[in-house]
Amino acid sequence: IMDYASLPHFCRREGSGSSRHYNAEVDDCFSLDHSFHQQMYSYIKQQSLGSQLTMPAPQGSFHVRFPEPDPEGSMIAETIESELHRLEGQNSHCNAGSLKINGE
Repeated sequence: IMDYASLPHFCRREGSGSSRHYNAEVDDCFSLDHSFHQQMYSYIKQQSLGSQLTMPAPQGSFHVRFPEPDPEGSMIAETIESELHRLEGQNSHCNAGSLKINGE
């Protein structure tokens, strides 16, 4: 980050707003004039120039085959639904009447 305005508030010279953490003797803030920050910026810029910019791979459409529904699986769903209805008759607190399996 080389733009002072883009620094987070806790890195700016005015501090984080808490005078408890402010130490006037220590200036550990980002500085455009600091040699370390200039070297770091130069290094990052050099590394970015060496890397190839890659574009995301284009996404095409494709077909997905779904297996045919298992007839035995639908029998299991019907059995569960009928058992829930049977239990509903035994227990008036059960609200299985609004339960539908497979959107039926």
